[in-house]
Amino acid sequence: MKTPAFYITDYDKKRLQGLIRKAKNWPKSDMELLGKLKAKLDATNVIPQKEAPPYLITMNCQVCVTDLGNKRNMEFWLAYPEDASFGNDKVSIVSDMGIAILGSKTGAKVEVVNTNNNKKVQLRISNIFYQPEANQHYKL
Repeated sequence: MKTPAFYITDYDKKRLQGLIRKAKNWPKSDMELLGKLKAKLDATNVIPQKEAPPYLITMNCQVCVTDLGNKRNMEFWLAYPEDASFGNDKVSIVSDMGIAILGSKTGAKVEVVNTNNNKKVQLRISNIFYQPEANQHYKL
């Protein structure tokens, strides 16, 4: 699979870098995920928050992804860790799923590892129901 270009807003990058810097005593598994998140942030193209296109997954987006293997849809919010613990409809950015979809566009395919069986799963970004930037909500 060709590696697509990822984009992140300057605001999201700043907040996520702060999250990584403050995560000193997190569990080892989370530290590994934070390493993956840092690598993604280092490799992404940064755009001004107010220029984020509505088809780009940013933090606090509500999205639908489709598992291309079983054709099931999953709808959830991409959330910061402190917000993700408040419901089943939120996926933390500090997860394989969160890291994979951040900066992706509607229609893009991403690959994640199923934590239940360690198998790779192909997902398609099917829809973005809500994006803060598209609604001029710049401080979420």
